[in-house]
Amino acid sequence: MTPLLIGLFAYTAALAAWGPRLMRACRRWQSAAPRLGLILWTTLATSWVVSMISAGLAAMAQLSGGLGLAGLLHACLRALLAIIGVRDLADAPAAIALLGSVLVIVRLFAVAAHHARQTRRHRKLHRHALLSSSGTIVRNGIRVVVVETEQLAAYCVPGRGSTVVFTTGALSRLVPAERDAVLAHEIAHLRGKHHLVVGWAAILARAFPFVPLLKAASQEIARLAEWIADDQAGRRHGNRAVARALTVMATSNRKSTIRVPKTALAAVGSGVPERVRRLVQPRAAVRSACWRIVAALTLPLLALVVAAAVLVPCATADPTPICTGRPSVTDSAY
Repeated sequence: MTPLLIGLFAYTAALAAWGPRLMRACRRWQSAAPRLGLILWTTLATSWVVSMISAGLAAMAQLSGGLGLAGLLHACLRALLAIIGVRDLADAPAAIALLGSVLVIVRLFAVAAHHARQTRRHRKLHRHALLSSSGTIVRNGIRVVVVETEQLAAYCVPGRGSTVVFTTGALSRLVPAERDAVLAHEIAHLRGKHHLVVGWAAILARAFPFVPLLKAASQEIARLAEWIADDQAGRRHGNRAVARALTVMATSNRKSTIRVPKTALAAVGSGVPERVRRLVQPRAAVRSACWRIVAALTLPLLALVVAAAVLVPCATADPTPICTGRPSVTDSAY
């Protein structure tokens, strides 16, 4: 195997085990620049999956000699035959490499399809339930629905016909500045398409629950999405208005039984004390934090480049060694 391929395998193993610890040590920087932190966590998680698939396919191609697109497909067939029972020990390493990549791809697509079906069904059911709500208005181009209940809640339901939901309890307990701050928070979620990033992280964590990096990425990406929405609401209505609204809603809902849909992004979820402290306390210098996060981004981006470097040659090189049995130019040179 080439040094690049060995390095790619080492990257996936090291990132899966120690990535969360290293990233959480940088949480102070991410607090100052949560949008870049969100990009970093998403890129890290995605680069791990891409690196695993690319390393497996490239290893299979190199172990079986399947160079070139036709050769790569032929190598896949040889490895597949070895998996299903052809007794050829020479093909066993390539078969194992192919099996690993196929399992990763199949598992990922299966979990993503299940997540998409469940999300679509839950949102459809919830929208039907909201049809009987007491009132609907449009604010800043977003549909806002009011639900009759004394409990305090506010959340957004993304997707087709995006909606922000307020309870009458929240409208009565929050002052106008706080209501506007909560609405701006939810609109920030919808316009930022945060549900897509949070959903992708949840899919990866559910598909590969044994990988610490992906489990941590799902939690941190959800946290960073809330921080981004808090910051956007704070810029429009003031950080203290956002902090007060979070405090009022969190303390009033300690015994709440209201059910927020799983597919919704609620204004008050987990980590409220941390979010309030972040809004009212000084933060690290934004420019310094940005430079540090951008520097950290070079690691997963480099991994994606290496993944392309080991996989693309397998699909573009001379396919003659395995497809026709004639020696290739590369082989004849040796």
